[in-house]
Amino acid sequence: MNQYLELFHSQRNLLQQHSHDVLNAQRQAAADALQRQGFPSQKVERYKYTNVAAAFEPNYGLKLDAPLTTDVLPDIARTYYGTLANVEQDAITALNTMLAQDLLVIYVPAGERREHPVQLTNMLRSAVPLMQNRRLLIVAEAGAHVQVLLTDKAESGQDFLTTQVTEVFVGEGAQVEFYDIEDSHERCHRFHQFYAQVAAGGKLTHTTFTLASGLSRNRTDVMLTGKGADVLMLGCVIANGQQHVDNNTLIDHQAPGCQSRELYKYVVDQQATGAFAGRVLVRQEAQQTDSVERNANLVCTEQARMWTQPMLEIYADDVKCSHGSTVGQLNDEALFYMRQRGISEAEAHMLLKQAFASEVLAEVPLEALRQRLQALVEKRFRNCEDCRFCHK
Repeated sequence: MNQYLELFHSQRNLLQQHSHDVLNAQRQAAADALQRQGFPSQKVERYKYTNVAAAFEPNYGLKLDAPLTTDVLPDIARTYYGTLANVEQDAITALNTMLAQDLLVIYVPAGERREHPVQLTNMLRSAVPLMQNRRLLIVAEAGAHVQVLLTDKAESGQDFLTTQVTEVFVGEGAQVEFYDIEDSHERCHRFHQFYAQVAAGGKLTHTTFTLASGLSRNRTDVMLTGKGADVLMLGCVIANGQQHVDNNTLIDHQAPGCQSRELYKYVVDQQATGAFAGRVLVRQEAQQTDSVERNANLVCTEQARMWTQPMLEIYADDVKCSHGSTVGQLNDEALFYMRQRGISEAEAHMLLKQAFASEVLAEVPLEALRQRLQALVEKRFRNCEDCRFCHK
């Protein structure tokens, strides 16, 4: 941690010269918060499955003199930036706020519906180990509708560390669909902190697909603050080799009549490690809450590991809530049945894994993306035995 604080204090002038005032205004408070907290140990409940200090220990290059662009929406940015991402409550958020230079604002005025998805692709390229810190702010005013597709990729042969903080504001009756696809490689470490607030009658769809990575750690916090707010959260993880994928979620029901549905599925193979911790909090005033949380996991080898911790915390009386998790292996009877019909063992394994993941794919609302993800998932499973993760 000290190396990042020292970097900030020694290069602060250069950092601020090449950053917008909106970002610069919160840097010192973030640095102070990081100094007080330090990186969370695995004794901290929300980080118990990931060694954060080890991930940030190596030295990475950081480009501080990038050209400054000012085509943001300053009034919108000043109003919303940093209001959900509380640096006092999360050290990774504090580090990102201290060092981030890139801020993208997606603003949809009241009643406007974007015809096509907003597609963002981050491609990491570098001759030396590189760290990147990004910010994304999405504001959809009352009755607006927007679809945002974020894809992370990286060239092979180099170490990368990425932190991203995303803040999403869903206005009354608005709809925001956010799709997060990670398709990088085993030398990439990625920390994504996602914070959202959904007003009355608003709906948020949050979907994360981890197809390939090294270490991937996603924190997703959603607050349902208005009557009738709705959130659908989907996650699909394909992990093998030495991959480590950790999803930690919080759905905070703060108003009556809200609905949340959460489904995360993992396929964990070889020596990979998966972790899911999902907490649904129903406050006393959140009567008539309807919530379903489910985590299902397929562990394909004796060396693979899966940690699962679904949680319900309910303080209201009139609610309908359920949660559950399963951890299992490939069905021997199904494998035998398929082998008897001339299907090779490798093909049978692939088909069963694909069928397991298909439940999440079927829930993706955006049809074109759903078809694309089906192809990517099939390709990932078909190439699994020969890909770079499997033979080290």
